[in-house]
Amino acid sequence: MARITEGLGVLALAAHAATGRPQGSGLSAAVVAAEFSRQLGDDVTTQKDAYFLALVRFIGCTITSHETGMLAIGDDQGFALATMLGDWSDRADLKRHLDQFIALEAPKNERDAAFDYICDILPTAAPDFTAAHCRQSYLLAKRMPVSQRVLDCIPYYYARWDGKVLPFGGLDVPYLSRLVRITEMAELVRRLGNASRAKEVISAKLGHEVDPELGRKFLDHADEVFKAASHAPEFEAFIAAEPGEPVEMTPQCRETLAEVAADMTDHKATCFRSHSRRVAALAAQAAKIAKLSKEQVENLRLAALVHDIGKCAISNRIWYKAEELVASERLEMERHTFQTQFFLSHGNPFAEWVDVAASVQERADGSGYHRRLPLSELGPNILAAANEYDELSHGSPARAALNAKDTAAALNDMAQSRKLLPTAVSAVLQAAGHSVKEAEASLPFGLTRREAQVLCHLAKYETTAEIAQGLGISPKTADHHIQSIYNKTAIRARPALALFALEHGIVMG
Repeated sequence: MARITEGLGVLALAAHAATGRPQGSGLSAAVVAAEFSRQLGDDVTTQKDAYFLALVRFIGCTITSHETGMLAIGDDQGFALATMLGDWSDRADLKRHLDQFIALEAPKNERDAAFDYICDILPTAAPDFTAAHCRQSYLLAKRMPVSQRVLDCIPYYYARWDGKVLPFGGLDVPYLSRLVRITEMAELVRRLGNASRAKEVISAKLGHEVDPELGRKFLDHADEVFKAASHAPEFEAFIAAEPGEPVEMTPQCRETLAEVAADMTDHKATCFRSHSRRVAALAAQAAKIAKLSKEQVENLRLAALVHDIGKCAISNRIWYKAEELVASERLEMERHTFQTQFFLSHGNPFAEWVDVAASVQERADGSGYHRRLPLSELGPNILAAANEYDELSHGSPARAALNAKDTAAALNDMAQSRKLLPTAVSAVLQAAGHSVKEAEASLPFGLTRREAQVLCHLAKYETTAEIAQGLGISPKTADHHIQSIYNKTAIRARPALALFALEHGIVMG
């Protein structure tokens, strides 16, 4: 049975990737927070709350990705890193970190102009940015099994000890917020550099950005704390470090985590808004039309909710580019399905969905990405077709949205060229509200959807009676469909019909 912690760990992997942090830093940050709390002599409940606060406080980070990307030449991830490390009240220090992380390939004049603008507006804009991030993290975390103490600490995460930039500081900031701010910053610097540099940074921020008493205690225990986060393999070590008794994940909680993943992902860029939930609803309805089992329908819906979580790891410089991507940018964009596979493969919560979710851009003829393997099963083809339908009908910065008729035509073209299974396209188009005629345009030789279903059974060498029973129709109706298939295909031998069904993607071997 999966733990709650495993699901939150997957979300933390994606959330920290969205902010440009080193791979796995969200997991090690939780371990560092819990270990520091233990070194301070806190009770197990407090240690557990520190661990969970470090896990969930970033899950709302994508809510500001659009705005920060616009400020930082599209580089929302660089902005997040630079502003985490740089002192917002010190223009020179902030600009130095902006120069280190943001849009390194952009022309110098563009970068200089962007940095000056950020330094000008950040002191006044900071309360709005941080409030939006913290509020979104709070709303998402509220749907998960974390303590009220953790929820109460989230709004204070960005508060400085000296009260600069934000309107509160000092002991008005909850203890855990002060603790996790220190451990988060220290672990980030350690992962980007080394432990010695991390201790130097915390020492320099004492009494300014961080609680001086807690900061000095951290420096006293830093070596032991960092040692706890240095074990491999990383995910297993993170799970093992959870303080107290683990809580098992219920099916309802797993579904909630999938919904949170969808919402976190879809805020990454404005062109993604509600995409995952729309695709999930469309794919589930199409799966019902295609007569998949109840269990298959539900698993497809849940896989669809998390299918784009890998997009969190890709800079908005890619997602917002209006011109055709160059080769290197194309490779970076295509990495999002690999990242989906990487995130979901950790632990048990989403393991049964990972292959379907990560294959959303694969094609039946093997022309998709990232594995470039033929997409053979009906369920994954339905998800791929539903995703394509939603992307075409809603558009992107690089491609205008198509109307319903043109979207249906585009999907039918993909079916005719064997990029997607015709049966999957037909089901998706019907689920999207298209007429049966439009939906069945993708099937070869003018076959109807029902005839395609009958053909699937014929390909299994079932008798007319068995076909009728399997489809819930009368033997006479089944025979009528069989005769129609014979007439339309000019094929009457069962083995030849089975081969025909395979060749046209109606069934797979």
